[in-house]
Amino acid sequence: MNTPVRITSKANPLVKRLCALSPSPKAFLVEGFHMVEEAHRFGLLDEVISVKEVTYGKVPVTLVSEDVLRKISSMKNPEGILGVAHLPSLEDTLGEKVLVLDRVQDPGNVGTLLRTAISFGYKDIVFMDGTANPLGNKVLSASQGAIFQIRPRFFSSPLEALNFFSSRGYRVIASSLRDALPLKELPRDERPFALILGNEGKGVCGDFLQKADVKVRIEMDAMESLNVAIAGGILMYQL
Repeated sequence: MNTPVRITSKANPLVKRLCALSPSPKAFLVEGFHMVEEAHRFGLLDEVISVKEVTYGKVPVTLVSEDVLRKISSMKNPEGILGVAHLPSLEDTLGEKVLVLDRVQDPGNVGTLLRTAISFGYKDIVFMDGTANPLGNKVLSASQGAIFQIRPRFFSSPLEALNFFSSRGYRVIASSLRDALPLKELPRDERPFALILGNEGKGVCGDFLQKADVKVRIEMDAMESLNVAIAGGILMYQL
């Protein structure tokens, strides 16, 4: 049996390609065994780069030296395996509930919100300009594979997003600390809805707040505000 060829040169074309890869829905890096296995589980794994021989069905595997893998990886202590994955094509239909992230900048918050969204049945996620890239390694790591279960959409302006929801009959609910209904007083509504969560320091932008169907806040006894990932979890669960 032939011994598989192992790439040991950092100047190899494959290494250069992966180092220069700009994350997009069509191709992004996933790092570590868990993320590679999740991408494979959902049929979204395109290739694997590993320091040890592994098998993922018909997905091509390239063996590399540890130095080469460290060159490609963005992790301080890589696990010895990474892959290239893609997201499925978007469907025309939307679910009954949509999560909108308006300039949520911290990758840990975005990743946690994706995990929480999937847990509570929010598969359609809108990422506004200024939100941490959901395909960046820090968000992917925090999401623990949730990225492979969501249907992401990207909008550059609030008006674009509002028109998108309005044309489909969605109720727009914006989280806000001021001039907002307490969560427990939010009227029931049978329409599908989009829940907007805002920037860690500035909250939801003015355009969304002005044109939302309703603004909602979480009642608290002491603190003025909550971390956006915590607040988002509460709101998604209650809604």
